[in-house]
Amino acid sequence: MQKINLNDAPANNELEVLDIDAGRFARQRLIAMGIHPGDKLLKFNDASWGPVLIQNVTLNSSKIAIGRRLAQKILVRYENT
Repeated sequence: MQKINLNDAPANNELEVLDIDAGRFARQRLIAMGIHPGDKLLKFNDASWGPVLIQNVTLNSSKIAIGRRLAQKILVRYENT
Protein backbone atom coordinates (compact mmCIF):
# COMPACT_ATOMS: atom_id res chain seq x y z
CA MET A 1 0.00 0.00 0.00
CA GLN A 2 1.35 3.41 -0.97
CA LYS A 3 0.30 6.96 -0.14
CA ILE A 4 0.81 9.46 -2.92
CA ASN A 5 -0.85 12.50 -4.47
CA LEU A 6 -3.40 11.94 -7.22
CA ASN A 7 -1.15 13.49 -9.83
CA ASP A 8 1.55 10.85 -9.30
CA ALA A 9 -0.77 7.86 -8.81
CA PRO A 10 -0.82 5.28 -11.61
CA ALA A 11 -3.74 5.14 -14.02
CA ASN A 12 -6.36 2.36 -14.08
CA ASN A 13 -6.14 1.67 -10.35
CA GLU A 14 -8.77 2.12 -7.67
CA LEU A 15 -7.58 4.88 -5.35
CA GLU A 16 -8.89 5.83 -1.93
CA VAL A 17 -8.92 9.52 -1.02
CA LEU A 18 -7.12 9.93 2.31
CA ASP A 19 -7.05 13.71 2.66
CA ILE A 20 -7.35 16.96 0.78
CA ASP A 21 -4.23 18.97 1.61
CA ALA A 22 -5.46 22.37 0.44
CA GLY A 23 -6.77 25.69 1.60
CA ARG A 24 -10.40 26.40 2.33
CA PHE A 25 -11.42 27.42 -1.19
CA ALA A 26 -9.67 24.55 -2.97
CA ARG A 27 -11.13 22.08 -0.46
CA GLN A 28 -14.64 23.50 -0.99
CA ARG A 29 -14.18 23.30 -4.75
CA LEU A 30 -13.18 19.63 -4.62
CA ILE A 31 -16.05 18.77 -2.27
CA ALA A 32 -18.46 20.56 -4.62
CA MET A 33 -17.11 18.36 -7.44
CA GLY A 34 -17.91 15.30 -5.34
CA ILE A 35 -14.43 14.39 -4.07
CA HIS A 36 -14.41 13.62 -0.33
CA PRO A 37 -11.99 11.84 2.02
CA GLY A 38 -12.86 8.14 2.08
CA ASP A 39 -14.17 8.04 -1.50
CA LYS A 40 -12.84 5.59 -4.09
CA LEU A 41 -11.61 7.13 -7.35
CA LEU A 42 -10.61 5.66 -10.68
CA LYS A 43 -7.91 7.58 -12.58
CA PHE A 44 -8.07 7.18 -16.35
CA ASN A 45 -5.01 8.93 -17.76
CA ASP A 46 -1.33 8.89 -16.92
CA ALA A 47 0.01 11.70 -19.11
CA SER A 48 2.54 14.17 -17.74
CA TRP A 49 0.55 17.13 -19.16
CA GLY A 50 -3.07 18.20 -19.31
CA PRO A 51 -5.87 17.60 -16.83
CA VAL A 52 -6.35 14.45 -14.74
CA LEU A 53 -9.44 12.48 -15.76
CA ILE A 54 -11.12 10.70 -12.82
CA GLN A 55 -14.40 9.11 -11.77
CA ASN A 56 -15.74 8.80 -8.23
CA VAL A 57 -16.62 5.11 -7.96
CA THR A 58 -18.22 5.55 -4.53
CA LEU A 59 -20.82 7.98 -5.85
CA ASN A 60 -20.98 6.38 -9.32
CA SER A 61 -20.46 9.84 -10.81
CA SER A 62 -19.58 10.95 -14.32
CA LYS A 63 -15.97 11.37 -15.37
CA ILE A 64 -14.51 14.75 -14.46
CA ALA A 65 -11.28 16.49 -15.39
CA ILE A 66 -9.34 18.42 -12.78
CA GLY A 67 -6.17 20.46 -13.15
CA ARG A 68 -2.83 18.99 -12.16
CA ARG A 69 -2.21 21.61 -9.45
CA LEU A 70 -5.53 20.74 -7.82
CA ALA A 71 -4.81 17.02 -8.24
CA GLN A 72 -1.54 17.45 -6.30
CA LYS A 73 -3.57 18.45 -3.25
CA ILE A 74 -5.51 15.16 -3.16
CA LEU A 75 -3.68 12.47 -1.17
CA VAL A 76 -4.66 8.93 -2.16
CA ARG A 77 -3.80 5.35 -1.23
CA TYR A 78 -3.56 2.44 -3.64
CA GLU A 79 -2.59 -1.20 -3.52
CA ASN A 80 0.50 -2.37 -5.43
CA THR A 81 -0.26 -5.34 -7.62
